[in-house]
Amino acid sequence: MDAWDDEFREPTEDERSARRAVALTVALFNARNPMITKRIRSEFYPHMSDEAFRKAYQRDRKRLAAAGVSIIRADLPTGEAAWTIDGTTTYADDKAISAEDALLLSCLLLPLASDPSFPYAHDLRLALAKLDRTFADSPVPYIPPQSRARSRQLSSIEACLANHHAARISYTRADGSQTQRDIVPWGLFPLRDTTYLVAPRIVDDVLQEPHVYNLGRMRSVRELTKHTYRVPDDFDVLEYVRLPFQLGDFLYEASFLVPAHRLSDVRKSVADHGTWEDTSKGPIVHISVADEQVASTWAIAEGLVPLSPLSLVNAWRRRLSIAAKDVVL
Repeated sequence: MDAWDDEFREPTEDERSARRAVALTVALFNARNPMITKRIRSEFYPHMSDEAFRKAYQRDRKRLAAAGVSIIRADLPTGEAAWTIDGTTTYADDKAISAEDALLLSCLLLPLASDPSFPYAHDLRLALAKLDRTFADSPVPYIPPQSRARSRQLSSIEACLANHHAARISYTRADGSQTQRDIVPWGLFPLRDTTYLVAPRIVDDVLQEPHVYNLGRMRSVRELTKHTYRVPDDFDVLEYVRLPFQLGDFLYEASFLVPAHRLSDVRKSVADHGTWEDTSKGPIVHISVADEQVASTWAIAEGLVPLSPLSLVNAWRRRLSIAAKDVVL
């Protein structure tokens, strides 16, 4: 279900069309070269027949043209039909947007900019920040400019998703070791300042269980054009959104003592990602950890006391010690 105004209702057809038009516009603006018709159809109109796609795409171009975004045909040298944004007519005048229109855009597009399942949420958010500074300061998850240094990897993964191709990645694990894997990209989601990819690994032509990868740890991505796939109909990327220190290869299960005054908030933040135990010391939550340093920072931010393992306790103490010295200075 899409995260629009009401999580308990399906979006209307007009809302779906608006969502598609925004995604199409962002993709074309970001594309280095004209986007071929085949890719546009597979990425934005995947479940439509040839005739339905033709009509819907024509209708979307007319709506965007009325809004000031002109999409024109720019066929490739190979003869493939392709499309791009016409820079000479798109917002060519110097008229400033009115305060009323800026407010209307902010209200209409906030659900998309706040939706972690929308692959262009970070791009939309950057655009909206130019209209309304609250988009630059709000805690809603997005990808800030400084976190997009590895845009080549992100672009390559997005191309694999659009073309339903597998990918070969060079990846750095949390412990610093290097590995190379063939994966099948299923979906992306942002968490704080990082983008994560959900993808099963291919081993001997068999798909393994889906794994969550940090795009910031991908050293290289190569699209495997001969290996095509289809994302399962019941796949939901939001099911893989976890606590920030749980993303990556499993290290161990950690135990945290939860102070009484933090119990309610911690139960909400942990949700179904941990198991609880009532002890004489107080409530203890047991949570799987993939990144020890992030887990130690999280414990400080949440006001928890790590009890085990010892390496996590020591990491937590070191961070507290550094913070105390900074305060004294």
